[in-house]
Amino acid sequence: MFAAYQVERGSNGGMESATRIFEALADDFRWTLLTNRETPRTERWRAGGARVVQFGFEEEAGKFARGVQLSLAAARALTLRADILHSNDIRGAQVLLPAAKLSNTPLALTLRGMKPEREHYGANWYRVFRRLDALITLSDDMAQQVDGRLPVPLERIHTISSIVDLDTFRPVKSADRAEVRAKLRLEDHEIAIGLIAGVFEIKRQLDVIREVLAHLKDLPIRLHLVGDFKPTTDKYARACADMVESQGLGDRVVFHGFRRDVADWLVAVDVALVASRREGLARCMIEAMACGTPVVSVDVCSAREMLQETGAGIVVGLDDWPGLAIALRELCKDPDKRATMGRAGRDAAVTRFSTQKVADDWRDLYASLVKMKVK
Repeated sequence: MFAAYQVERGSNGGMESATRIFEALADDFRWTLLTNRETPRTERWRAGGARVVQFGFEEEAGKFARGVQLSLAAARALTLRADILHSNDIRGAQVLLPAAKLSNTPLALTLRGMKPEREHYGANWYRVFRRLDALITLSDDMAQQVDGRLPVPLERIHTISSIVDLDTFRPVKSADRAEVRAKLRLEDHEIAIGLIAGVFEIKRQLDVIREVLAHLKDLPIRLHLVGDFKPTTDKYARACADMVESQGLGDRVVFHGFRRDVADWLVAVDVALVASRREGLARCMIEAMACGTPVVSVDVCSAREMLQETGAGIVVGLDDWPGLAIALRELCKDPDKRATMGRAGRDAAVTRFSTQKVADDWRDLYASLVKMKVK
């Protein structure tokens, strides 16, 4: 049984990763998805044969109301028999925790991101960590950060990468790429930088607009922001839009909102950009690698392992905005280097993120957890 807390937005890399795991293993196990809302990804679970059970939970509710909602969801989980309990978020893990304790069922949690060392994990996290039979990290870098920081024995930490659809996210020939760029209305002369993420504070689009673009005014670049964008209801999105207007950057920054054609965007842009304050293994990063597009990233979790060690991109300090501008300038002015990094990224993606490899890793882990249940 997989428990997932879903938010009301199109961009959700964690749930997309979980859904791809389900789709790869749909025929190997009997699946139940316990979740708080209907989304297009929920429909994919249902279409793949999973039983979908919904529980009510509103994040905006008061603390007492949230506690009641979680308790009711946990009671529902107790009625659903399962051999393995798995989640990739703290809300889902809290829902499954009582069932794991009372039925002695193995509990697994995929850790989607690492908090900076100055930020502490709360009591809810520690209650889950102490009961886990398996903590899944998305990279070796994440596993190293977990070891010694969280109360999970080393033998219970497993590294399994995310799945990338290597047929959908793939390099294309120059003529086909030109067609994609034309379809997306990218101009022939522009150097397109793509930041593929919802416009939320954690993704730091505002810092890029304010701190980075000023250093690149002499280059024909355009920043394409592809992801949830709701300036009428979201203060951060509004601040980003206002900054673009106040700086006179309307011809240099384009907000595209949520798009389903992410693969086209990652093929079309010249450089993919990751500026997040916190990540585990950024999906846009590994999908860009699969498309043969070089990546410039701040030093979030997994960035050095995925980009620097493989030659697929450039990594700068977490808050080094001048350094980020220098890295972007370097790649924007050197198409040969972009091509070399793109090829390295594709090679790394094929090795690490294929459906078969990652699905086999999950089969092995689930099999070991089932044996734990039998004992």
